[in-house]
Amino acid sequence: MKKYLLVAALCLLSACSQGIKGDYADAMGVTRYSFASGGKVTIAAMGISQETTYVRDGDTVKVALPQKGMSLDFTLNEDGSLSGPLGIRLERIDR
Repeated sequence: MKKYLLVAALCLLSACSQGIKGDYADAMGVTRYSFASGGKVTIAAMGISQETTYVRDGDTVKVALPQKGMSLDFTLNEDGSLSGPLGIRLERIDR
């Protein structure tokens, strides 16, 4: 029984720790999110880039905003795209 609990705990931890990697952009190419290992993401929009952090929790990707304690929450869809607030949809562009 202890073996099963250990295996279940390891599976849960590995699922929670998964990040995402790659470049995502909106359909117009105005905004680009470049996700890297270690929970880093660079957001580029209209010639301005800013590096911040992100955390993946299941199908939710929380991108930290400069305002203390705030985040922009995206849902990781089955097709690999990200859906965010106000209808934002980011498609992976570096496949």
